[in-house]
Amino acid sequence: MEAIKKKKRVLITGCSSGFGLLTAVEAARAGYDVVATMRNLGKADYLRQALDQAGATATIERLDVTDRSSIEAVAEKYRSVDILVNNAGILTMGSFLDITEDEMRTIFETNYFGVVALTRAVVGGGMIENGSGLVINIASLAGLIGHIFNAAYCASKHALVGFSKSIRQELKPFNINVVSVEPGYHKTEIIRANANVSENFYDQDSPMLQYNRGFLRLMRDEIIPRAGEAQDVVKTIMKIMAADKPKAHYVIGKDARLATTMQWLGLNGVLEKKIHTKLLSATRRENRRAEARKTKRKKPPANQ
Repeated sequence: MEAIKKKKRVLITGCSSGFGLLTAVEAARAGYDVVATMRNLGKADYLRQALDQAGATATIERLDVTDRSSIEAVAEKYRSVDILVNNAGILTMGSFLDITEDEMRTIFETNYFGVVALTRAVVGGGMIENGSGLVINIASLAGLIGHIFNAAYCASKHALVGFSKSIRQELKPFNINVVSVEPGYHKTEIIRANANVSENFYDQDSPMLQYNRGFLRLMRDEIIPRAGEAQDVVKTIMKIMAADKPKAHYVIGKDARLATTMQWLGLNGVLEKKIHTKLLSATRRENRRAEARKTKRKKPPANQ
């Protein structure tokens, strides 16, 4: 009798929303043994509902990638992981002059050091012993080019891309693949409800105040409406999971492909000029709105 093929176990972080939630559902539908993790289990109902609607099941666990004891507990409980998807990430917007050191460190703890710690625990805890495995790191276009008013996020993703490239070579002798996924803007909560602004974003004494606000206006008016569909990224992740020989990295989205092509052609200056022009235009629009609101507040009631 032919032996029953064992389901591949997939451990995914950041499954309360966005790419993580959608990947967990699609992987469960495809027949993988999914361990979907998130920092706050109070947000797990969205995932449960999505799994129910898909007629799929997954194990949901708490995992805070900034807490080493949390990482150790999950890695010990699930020692045999075939595929690790490092998806958890945070975004705090604001000029590098305004963002605090604590905010920068928090971004790096989640987006970089947490990924490193979990990857070490999973790879060292079972993948090397099994002689196979796949690590998928969800980086960003921001890990390949500069990103205004997101310097800390951008730096953390650059670090993640560099980490991915480096350990990909280190783990080849153990038949473990490492892939970096680099999406441009897509419609997920990280650029909507889960997006944060820095503590000093609206500091009236900051020379960056009007440009901070202009960047938000640019996000709302142009970037978010044109963002790609999150499902496009998930489809690519699923293809990577099923591939025998996945590529080292995948750039996803029209904006990401355009930006990386211009970078390859040495046209960064053209791209930066375009972004700068759009920022100034958005800043002027936001300043006019701010002045109109101020004038309206000062205007006396009609009956006086």
